[in-house]
Amino acid sequence: MEYLNELNKIVEELIVFDMNSGITPIELASNIYEEGYSEIRMSKRFGLIECSVFFYDTEYFSDKKLKYEYQYSYDIDNILQEIVQIQSKKRTLLWSRKEERSKLITNIYEMAKIVNINIGDLLSMEDIRQVQSQMGS
Repeated sequence: MEYLNELNKIVEELIVFDMNSGITPIELASNIYEEGYSEIRMSKRFGLIECSVFFYDTEYFSDKKLKYEYQYSYDIDNILQEIVQIQSKKRTLLWSRKEERSKLITNIYEMAKIVNINIGDLLSMEDIRQVQSQMGS
């Protein structure tokens, strides 16, 4: 019964995750009024929206300011897809909708096997194909 409750919680997490579009480009642009933000750029590439937010941060024990860029990528429906931090030309993926969703689906798949529930009763065929391709099935 405990596994079934856990499975239900993960399915609910996936539903909430899919319903949450993240911060919108307009909300992101309004951050220009926040202290420390120096520039916000928006561009449209291949039908997708890319927003870059720039700010400077002072290092501890130094007067040197470091320039940070956070790049937000959106799909055609203004749903946040990923966030990348760029500092000194080094790109670091901070968050990816695809990766986070994949983790949830994999957790559902694993838990469904434990409680012996047909995965088709919980996930769409597209989600099932995604899990199978990740697991090499």
